[in-house]
Amino acid sequence: MAKTTINIDRRKFLRDTGRVACGLVLGGITYRVVNAHMNEETAGPNSRFVWQIDPDKCTFCGKCETICNRTPSAVKAVNDQKKCSLCVVCYGHISNKEIPSDQIMSDGVRVCEHDAVSRINLSGGKEGYFVYDIDDNKCVACGKCAKACNHKGTKSMFLIIRPDLCLNCNACNIADLCPEGAIDRLYYGPEDNFRGIYELDGDFNNNM
Repeated sequence: MAKTTINIDRRKFLRDTGRVACGLVLGGITYRVVNAHMNEETAGPNSRFVWQIDPDKCTFCGKCETICNRTPSAVKAVNDQKKCSLCVVCYGHISNKEIPSDQIMSDGVRVCEHDAVSRINLSGGKEGYFVYDIDDNKCVACGKCAKACNHKGTKSMFLIIRPDLCLNCNACNIADLCPEGAIDRLYYGPEDNFRGIYELDGDFNNNM
C-alpha cells in the first residue's frame, strides 16, 4: 500500500486557534473595531453577529445595568489604556478630586459604588503614573465611571457588550429600550467549521 501523507499547515492551525482563544479570553470586541469589518452583503444564516454599543451615541444612562436579559448584565465598562492619561487622580475612579494624592486609596470617594475601578501604581511613587483597571466581576454596567471619564477626562472609559457573556438574542432588549439607539447588531464574520485546518495531501485519494 502506498505511503499516505497528511499535510497539516501548522502555522494556519496555530493562528486560527489563537484567534479563537483570544476572542474568548479578551471578549473586548468594541463597536469601533467590529464596525470596520462589517460586510452585510455576505451576512446570512451561516454568519456571526454581535451586539455592540456605539460609543459616539452612548450617554451612559445606566439602563444597560437593568434591562439586559442576563443578570448581571453582559455589558461591562472597559478602560482603553492607550487613551488613558495615567493620572494621579482619575475622574472615573474618585469623585473628590481635590483630595491629597496620598489619601486617595484610604479616603477617596469612589465613583463606582461597587469598587470595580482599581488604581495600580505603575511608577514614580505617589505622584507618578497610575493604571486604572476595571474588574468585570464587580462591574454591573452602571456606566458611572465611563460617564465621568467622558464628561471630564480623556474618554478612555466606555461600555461594551462582552460577546462571551452575551446570549446573542435575535432581538436585544437593550437595543429595543436604549433611549439613544446606541446598540447595533454588527456582522462579525462567517462561521468557521474548521474543516479547512486539516487538508489532505493532493495525492492522498490517488494513493488509496
